Amino acid sequence: MTPIRSALLTVAVLLSSAPALVAPASAAPAASVWTLSLAGGEKQCRLTLRPSVGGRAAPVAMPPGCHRAFPALSRVVSWSQAGDGLHFDDAHGDPLLAFDPDGKGFRATSPQGDALALTSADGRGRAALEAAAPAAVEVAQASAKPAAAAKKPAAGPKPAEVAGRYAVLRDKTRDTGCMVTLDDKSAGPGKSLKARLAPACRDQGIVIFDPVGWEVVGNRLVLTARKGHTTELETQEDGTWMNEVKKGKTLSLKRI
Repeated sequence: MTPIRSALLTVAVLLSSAPALVAPASAAPAASVWTLSLAGGEKQCRLTLRPSVGGRAAPVAMPPGCHRAFPALSRVVSWSQAGDGLHFDDAHGDPLLAFDPDGKGFRATSPQGDALALTSADGRGRAALEAAAPAAVEVAQASAKPAAAAKKPAAGPKPAEVAGRYAVLRDKTRDTGCMVTLDDKSAGPGKSLKARLAPACRDQGIVIFDPVGWEVVGNRLVLTARKGHTTELETQEDGTWMNEVKKGKTLSLKRI
């Protein structure tokens, strides 16, 4: 065997025994980091918008302190794109905050009436959102169709229309003798609207709950207790607000 043929044979053997080259898998969309702030930058919170995986909702991650600084974030669990803007959604996928695009990022108005700004903190901007939530983009585009547009949730009442004094009832008709006042002004920037329970209340459950804040989310009235937990009441045909029975004893508010 000639030296050339011997060298060619050696190369062929080495190639046949070498492991097959596998094309690298395409990288999964990465999370993007954003800064939520009040207009003027009085308060800020760092949010991480994670990608949608397997068609599931795209999560929003944030430090616990964000809930205290921005009450509007207390029930936010995911995000979705809506046209050129985006929504922050609750556990049921219902929108809680609707952000519209502006020159630097996005802007929204909280249920408390505060102007919120959402700006990219990692420099990746809107391109990262489009890559992270492809399913949400398709849903947003489909929403332009009449059939999908009909499913858009109706806007709820404005806080100014809900503010006032209410009698607290049990089982729809039993007056507890308690009265709660829903103020139309917040305790400060980024805080929920103030709620005050009249001192004469003697219903132990209501006294323990002790509502100190409130907001309107869609067609729901969300009361915040002094210790931070919440209860939700839905508007009724007779103008009262009532909680869901499955969440505990029937409780309703009737305007005085």
